[in-house]
Amino acid sequence: MTVESRALRVVVADDDVFTVSLVSGGLAARGFEVSSATSVAEALAVVAETDPHALISDLNFGAGESGADLLAEVAEEYPWIGIVVLTSHRSPELAVPNPRRIPPGVVYLVKSQLGAIDDLIDAVHRSISGQADDVTRDDDDVPTVTAAQADVLRLLAEGASTRALAEHRGTTVRAVETMLTRLFAALGLDTGESANPRVAAVTMWQRGGIRVR
Repeated sequence: MTVESRALRVVVADDDVFTVSLVSGGLAARGFEVSSATSVAEALAVVAETDPHALISDLNFGAGESGADLLAEVAEEYPWIGIVVLTSHRSPELAVPNPRRIPPGVVYLVKSQLGAIDDLIDAVHRSISGQADDVTRDDDDVPTVTAAQADVLRLLAEGASTRALAEHRGTTVRAVETMLTRLFAALGLDTGESANPRVAAVTMWQRGGIRVR
């Protein structure tokens, strides 16, 4: 356990309680002072209260809450805080509707690619020292979709119907059906009569097996 790690205060924000517990426990065992939050509002309050050296945050906090807003506000109000994104998704467009709100200078980690707690600790130190990552991930052999398809897929995961998708995109149901067909093709999904490509697409989304090109 290093003195450097022992002195660091970190906030872990994720709407998944298991992830919060796992990450917080791992960091605490290595000497970090850890506070946690499971919503954007709670995370902002904890950051204000604890004045951490770094924030480790998910992007997708469920419908109505965007981790991008959390990161943008923290970067604006507390520019000295290092920011680590720890998300299931290889591309932020798959996690939030407003990925451009994610400030520059974040260190971007994908949960499925996190090998050990040391990888996360290294990310915390890099975020504090200003060693930013490019959030574009193009080194994985995974299906790719467009930003527009990512928007549709994220809404599918939230339970949106075809009509709701059409209203969201300001287009017709037929146009959305065409977009869904192209999305399923891009993901390599079976669209036969016995298949359920919507469920399969959402499952791929949940597992982080997709990237935006």
